[in-house]
Amino acid sequence: MKTPYIVLALGAGILLSCHQQGQQQSGVVTDSLPAETEKKVNCYEKTVGRDTIQLTLRYQDSVATGALVYNFFEKDKNRGEFKGIVHNGIIRGKYIFLSEGVESSRPAIFKVTKEQAFEALPDSIDSQGLPVFSPDNNQLKFDSIPLEAGACR
Repeated sequence: MKTPYIVLALGAGILLSCHQQGQQQSGVVTDSLPAETEKKVNCYEKTVGRDTIQLTLRYQDSVATGALVYNFFEKDKNRGEFKGIVHNGIIRGKYIFLSEGVESSRPAIFKVTKEQAFEALPDSIDSQGLPVFSPDNNQLKFDSIPLEAGACR
């Protein structure tokens, strides 16, 4: 008979301690949080002539996800999702998009800061038409014109 009361008492103790921890943490001032936890969404855009590229990134630990849009003048607009792994300011990921009603995917790499995002340039194109990048981050080449940080749309 004592076992159910012991389990009930332990459960109540755990709930009470969790509730008290939550109350203590709710008084934390967000200004004192590290910079990487303050801003979880970054938006970037680049316009060259009539061509526009937009990138929105959301961060969860070392994973970045978001939207990527290529709107090139007189070409079909590519709009899709980007998901990648962040390591030392470089995100290696996959871009899954719709173009002409067909879903496609390709690798994509960005070097990001709070103010800019530089898209990696492929070393070559494989037999399926997909970009090939160096596996070594130090060997990557990036576009000289960055996407600039701005307000999310």
